[in-house]
Amino acid sequence: NFFKSNTMRNLFSILLMTFALTVAGQDTLKSDFVISLDNLYRSKYGKYIGLKYPDFVVNLPDKSSFSNKNLDNKVVFINFWFSKCAPCIGEIEGLNKMFNSLKDKSDFIFVSFTFDSDDLIKSSVEKFNIQYKVIHLEKTEFAKMNFGNPNPTNIILDKNGIIKYFSVGGTEKEVQNEF
Repeated sequence: NFFKSNTMRNLFSILLMTFALTVAGQDTLKSDFVISLDNLYRSKYGKYIGLKYPDFVVNLPDKSSFSNKNLDNKVVFINFWFSKCAPCIGEIEGLNKMFNSLKDKSDFIFVSFTFDSDDLIKSSVEKFNIQYKVIHLEKTEFAKMNFGNPNPTNIILDKNGIIKYFSVGGTEKEVQNEF
């Protein structure tokens, strides 16, 4: 089963540790702190685990549409971000690596959503070397699809559209936006 593969388990571990390091703001963590942090995280975001991801339809600039129907029978990694969010920009390099290592798997899809304008998306893709497709959402739809959580938000769905992983926050990185 692809979802139970070492790659996906490693991704979960990396995302959880990144969250822990970001929140803690330190390089080493004591085990009791990690346990407390994990419990806090689960109490705040664990409520999404096991839920069916809501239906959605996004109209694309080329007049086509993208919806949850495009995700059927695939393990899905969904990323929510925007260009003025330093932690969002800080995780792009890691997301590029993950995307490139999994993009050829027929049972995997990577989806990235932002409320940035199409022009800002284009300049961000170039400036930050984003290697995956980024889809614009209106702010209300963006908030609905990431359950109104802060950014970045990362969600992993199983092949049935069930949320298996939910992460909020990212690696803080100094970023100077020149937009």
